[in-house]
Amino acid sequence: MKVLSYNIYGKKDVVNSIPSWEIRQKSLEKNIRNILLNHEIKVLCFQEVNQNNEALIQKICDENNFIILDRFPMRTRTINQYNIVAVKKDKEIIIDSIYCLPHGKDEKYKPIEKQVIDYGMSDYRTTVFVHFHYKNKKYIIGNIHTDYKSVEGKIKGTVKSLDYLDKAEADYKLIVGDMNMVSHMSEAKEILRQKENYTIISKNKVVENSYHGYGINEPVNVDFAIVEKSKISNYQYEIVKQMNVQEEGSDHRPVIITIN
Repeated sequence: MKVLSYNIYGKKDVVNSIPSWEIRQKSLEKNIRNILLNHEIKVLCFQEVNQNNEALIQKICDENNFIILDRFPMRTRTINQYNIVAVKKDKEIIIDSIYCLPHGKDEKYKPIEKQVIDYGMSDYRTTVFVHFHYKNKKYIIGNIHTDYKSVEGKIKGTVKSLDYLDKAEADYKLIVGDMNMVSHMSEAKEILRQKENYTIISKNKVVENSYHGYGINEPVNVDFAIVEKSKISNYQYEIVKQMNVQEEGSDHRPVIITIN
């Protein structure tokens, strides 16, 4: 069972060295379609979806037989965003529920007009969880986008998401997405210190970084998954890289998590 996670970079106005919005959208569509053609993806996790690119994501999902689940808008400094989860239309996939967990102090997700941004974060960040059955196994997959600004927000939001997994019953549990932290540095280490039953899957045999920034920012590996330590052998991680960085549809590269 395979999961695709991709921060699709919803900002239109960019510097000259980054491809134009139109070029990026064409590359984004081409790259996602190629992945769906060459891999049996069952779950799509998109970060940074907004009014600029949600029509394209809807089109890709419709034409590739995916259903987009409930949307939970997040308030940001500039534009409302979504962590979108889409699931393949497959008679063997039975969706049980979808749940949105806020990373701040709210116990439950609130409508956008009531959202309060906590811990010095830039945005009202969330993890969107889908619970489903597939081939007699139960899965919980969380689509996460942590805060890029607040270290406290990154750690507390991720730990809160893992606390949620701890309370749920499933054969496989993971969160995946744009973590906005480097997989081997202090924030990630602190999260694993607090949640000793989890571990990070990142890079494995792949040496490229998931964030390339079109060459104007330092490349780092910030798109990864956190899984139960006891089941790490059941997971594989892969970054999908284009030959030419200008053909990347986003400043992030998509990652594929395979669950065996």
